[in-house]
Amino acid sequence: SETGVLQCEIMGSIPEKPLQVRVLHKTLDILEALKRDESGVGLATVSRAVRMPKPTVYRILNTLETRGYVDRRPDGAYRMSEKLFSLQREKSIEENLRAVAQPVMEHLCQECRETVNLGTLDGGEVVVIATVESSQSIRMASKVGNRRSMHTTALGKMLLSGIEEKEIRRLIQLHGLPRLTRKTITAQASFLDEIRTVRRQGYAIDNQENELDGRCIAGPIVGPDGDLIAAVSVSGPAFRMDLQRLRSFRSVLQESCETISQRLRG
Repeated sequence: SETGVLQCEIMGSIPEKPLQVRVLHKTLDILEALKRDESGVGLATVSRAVRMPKPTVYRILNTLETRGYVDRRPDGAYRMSEKLFSLQREKSIEENLRAVAQPVMEHLCQECRETVNLGTLDGGEVVVIATVESSQSIRMASKVGNRRSMHTTALGKMLLSGIEEKEIRRLIQLHGLPRLTRKTITAQASFLDEIRTVRRQGYAIDNQENELDGRCIAGPIVGPDGDLIAAVSVSGPAFRMDLQRLRSFRSVLQESCETISQRLRG
C-alpha cells in the first residue's frame, strides 16, 4: 500500500538511495501530467501518462481535489486549480522588511540628517535593499542593489556579528580581507576581535575603512525567530562625521532598529 511504501522508506530500508517518499513522487508526476493540458485531462489519460494503475491515480487526484489543489470538471476531466499557483508567499521576507523599515528609516534620516541604509548579507557581501538619502548637499550617496565588502562596512560587521565564528572564518577564507583604504582591517585575528567587540556593544562602526571620506554606524534588525537578519546604518562624510558625532547616533539608531524588529514580529 501507499502507507506501507511511506513507512518502509522512512525506516530506511532502501539505504543505497537518499530518503525519499514514493507517493510524493507519484503526486508530483500527476500534477506535471495535468500541467500539460490546462483544459483538463481524463483519469485514463493521466494513468497512461504516469504509468500508474487508475485506482492509485484516482486516490491521489481525489485527495488533491479535497484539498482544493485540483478541479474536476462535469465531464470528469481534472485540471490544476488556482490554489496551487498561490502557494508562494504573498510577500518575500525582503519585501516585508523594506515595507516595515522604510518609514522608520525616513524618521531616522530626519533625526540624524544623514543617509540611512538597510542591508542584508548575500553570498559573503552586503547588499543594500533600501536607502533614504540625506537632504544635505554633501552626503554619502547610496543605491538599492549596491554590493559592498562585509569587512569594511558597518553593515557588514553588524551582520557578521550574528554568525558563528566558524562561518566567519570560512567567509574570510573565501573572500579574503582586501585593503580598500589605509584603515581597512586586513588581519583575520584583528577582524575577529572587531566582530567580538560589535557583539558586546550592539553596534558597528566603519571608521573610514570602506572609503576615506566616509564614516558609518550600524545596528541590528532581529527577525521573528530571533536571528539577526539585517542591519540599518547611518553614514555621512568624514569631515562632518567625526567619531564623537557618529557615536552620538547610537541611541536613536538602536531605537529605530528595535522598532523595526518589533514590527516584524508583529
